[in-house]
Order: sequence, then structure tokens, then C-alpha cells
Amino acid sequence: MIGEREAQLWGRTDWLVAFLLFFVLSTVYYATASGITSSNDGSHYALIRTMVENRTFALAQFDDYAEGNDIAVSEDGVLYSDRPPGTALAGTLFYLAGGLLPEPLQSLPSRHDQENARLAYVILLPVFAGAGTAVVLYGLMRLLALSRAAAVTAVLMFGLGTVHWKYSSVLFSHALSSFLVITAFFLAVRLVRQRGGRLLTFGLLGLLLGYSVLTEYSNALLVLIVLLYLLLNSRPLDWRSLVPSFAFLILGGLLSALFLAFYNKSNFGSIWTLSYHYAINYPWAGSFTTTFNFPLADGLKGLLVGGTGDGWCDGPCPNQGLLLLSPVLLLALPGWYFFYHEQRRVCLLAAVIFLAYLLLFARHRTFHGFTADGRYLTPFLSLLALPVAYTMQWIYAQRARPWLRAALMVTAFALFLLSMRNMFLHIGRSYNYHLDLSLLDGLFSAPGALFIMFGQVFRNAINLPLLWLFEIGAALLIVGAAFVIHKAANLRPDSSD
Repeated sequence: MIGEREAQLWGRTDWLVAFLLFFVLSTVYYATASGITSSNDGSHYALIRTMVENRTFALAQFDDYAEGNDIAVSEDGVLYSDRPPGTALAGTLFYLAGGLLPEPLQSLPSRHDQENARLAYVILLPVFAGAGTAVVLYGLMRLLALSRAAAVTAVLMFGLGTVHWKYSSVLFSHALSSFLVITAFFLAVRLVRQRGGRLLTFGLLGLLLGYSVLTEYSNALLVLIVLLYLLLNSRPLDWRSLVPSFAFLILGGLLSALFLAFYNKSNFGSIWTLSYHYAINYPWAGSFTTTFNFPLADGLKGLLVGGTGDGWCDGPCPNQGLLLLSPVLLLALPGWYFFYHEQRRVCLLAAVIFLAYLLLFARHRTFHGFTADGRYLTPFLSLLALPVAYTMQWIYAQRARPWLRAALMVTAFALFLLSMRNMFLHIGRSYNYHLDLSLLDGLFSAPGALFIMFGQVFRNAINLPLLWLFEIGAALLIVGAAFVIHKAANLRPDSSD
């Protein structure tokens, strides 16, 4: 019955909506990309280059990309990336594919390796992960019986009104982590709704959860929460189905665990020693107690409305705050009530995950991430889009009170536009972007100033035909394959004959 209801909720229109969401958001994200922007993504990229070209994890001749900052120096003086290896491992596939595909129309305005044509394809990793996050989020909303209008609105608010936009344009780990988090969340919810599922689905969930830890070590907490959610919702316990299901889940996660053990042993001498233990500029990062020791109240204020944290920023390190940068997320506040009323278990799972990470990162001594945007929370912002969608569904349903509906819609979309404006300005003032804010003074006297500002943020717009060709070609292949499979199924002889 559940499978039939899900099939009724998801139709051909939803496939079209999902494609359009992916197309529009990936277009924005890829146009915004500017190559390697800082030592953080430079460290990921250096690991990609050395794995492909040197067949090793030592950064060797590519250590300059990490700018002497995001590096780990082993006891024998070898330089490694201090980033978790998951992003670079996935990035190698894009780097290798770039050697087989046409060169971009123009080199990315990167801080490093600007003339390397493959860089334009490596940047597709966060772009596709970011747009993919939005598509899975839309699918989750439809699974929860939210209307298409509410789901599309909330997904766009999330995709363009939060820092998800920024980190879907740069080679940080957050976009890939976001995709893994929301996809694992989706699978966990679906498995519980179906009262179990195919063993391969449990294996896929384990694979996603394991790779999420390989991408960002802090996702280990997510693994524990999801496992607890599955166990609590497996009552009454049927050991005959539970044991093989969790065995496949563990096997799926074991692949990433084995790679991480090999990575740590090869580089740092022990399977338990993470790269952070040898982070040259962050000696406190190797220990949980010295990393998460910031006053909780100050950290919560800094993450939500703004404040300062530890670090070396020529003074206190500022953070703008989640609600300051993305006031559209205020719509989530009433949405939690509607969410809980409609989907109690899913609501509690989303709330527990987000609150757990909000409290964890509020204790992080550099919760600002040296980017003034509390970026560590980025992989979990999609969970806030769920109550936003419930708020929008309630607003859209107020047809009997048109004046109230109109006032609420104006408020909601004003918050969305303000959030997009904030994101545009925030990106324009980030590493490797050079937005000239003095142009704001001449917007009305010189309309061309607006186009100049757009060009300073959408620095890769000229390469969009490359993205579109790739996406349209992939869409045609998928549609063609689906058509062939459908025809083949219809031509199969009836077993009753």
C-alpha cells in the first residue's frame, strides 16, 4: 500500500520538475564557480592532483595549492592534506573525465592551476552535488505528501537563499556532504515507511553513511542517529529480517571505513590517527576536547544571529549568523508545528539531527569557519527546508482568506529576495571574488553597473554551454534508456500464453 501511495504522489510532472530544478540550480552554481578560491579547496584539489598523477597521498609538487595552511605534516616531514579524503576521492573521477571531454570555452579565474582545462570539470563535483541535494530534497518533500508548489518554493528558497548556493560553487566538502546527508535521510525515512526494504537498499544506506564520514568526519554523529532511528522504528523486533538488513548496512559502510583506515595508516602510521592530528596551523584540531570547547551560549548566538569566535583573523573572527544571512529560514519556525502534526517521526528525526549539530558546532572554537558564514552547518540546512515547505503549504492553502494569504506570501517572498540578495553580496565578498560594492551607488544613474556586478559574481557564465550540453545529453540518454526498457517490457510475451 505504501509503495502504491508513493507512486501516486510521484508522476511524470515530478520528473520534469526535478530535471528543471537540477538544470536551473546547477546553472546558477556553475556560473558562480571561480575555480580554486582558498587554501581549503586548494587542499582538496592538491590531493586530487597527487592521487591521479603521483599515485600517492603525499601532496608533493602540488602542496602550494594548500597555501601552507590546510596541510598536515607527518612526523617524517611529509606534507599531506589535512582535509578528509572523501571529496578528493570523488573529485578524481571528474578530473579523469576532464581528460576525455572538450576543453572549456574559457579558463576558470582560479587562484591555482588556472590553465588546467580539467579544473572546469572538477568543479562539477560540488555543482552536481549541490543541485542533486535539491532534487533529493524535492523527492523527500513529495514523499511526505507536500504539494508541488510548496516543495518547489522551499527547494528554491534553500538552494538560492542559503549558503548552500555558495558551497555548491566551490570545492569544499560541504556540497558533497549535503548530498550524502539528505540522501541518507531520504532512504532512512523510506525504509521505515515501508517497514523494511530490500537488502540492497540497506547496503546503499550504509554506503552513503560511510562515505559521508569519509567526506566530513563529524558525520559520524549522523550515523549513530540514523541507526538509532532505524532500531527504534523496527518494533516489534523481527530478528530474522533485522539481522541481515543491518548486516548489509554495515557492509556498505565498511567500504569507506576500510579506505579511511588504509589512508590513515599509510599517511600517519595508525588507522585511528586522523589528518587533523597533524594539522600544522590547527594543533588543537586533533583532539575533541580542545576543538569543541567554546562557550555554548556564545557559540549559539554566533551561529544563529552573529558573533565572534576564536582564530587568527587580524582580530576576533566574525560570523554573520544563519538568520542574519538567510532570514528566509525564519519561515521554518511555524513550519515545525505543521511538520510535527503531519509527520511526527520524520519531524523528530530532522529536529534531532539539526539540533545535535547546532549544539556541536556552537561549541567549535572556530564555528565561523574563517568564512563568516557558519559553514559547518551547511550539510544540514536542507533539513530546515522541510518545515519551510510546510509553512509555504499552509500559506498557499489560505484561499478562503485572500488578504491574509496575500500578506503572508508577500512576507515570505520578501524574506526570500532579501536572502538571495545577502547570498549574492556574501559570495561577491568571499575568497577569489572581487565584487565592487561602490557600484551600488550608481545602479540608478548607470544601469550597466548591475551587469558589471553580475559579472563579478557569475565569473564562469561563459562556460555554461559546456554544462548544458552535458546535462541535456545525459537527460536524452536517460529518457532513451527508459523508453527502450519500457518497450522491451511491453514486448515481453505473456506468461499465460
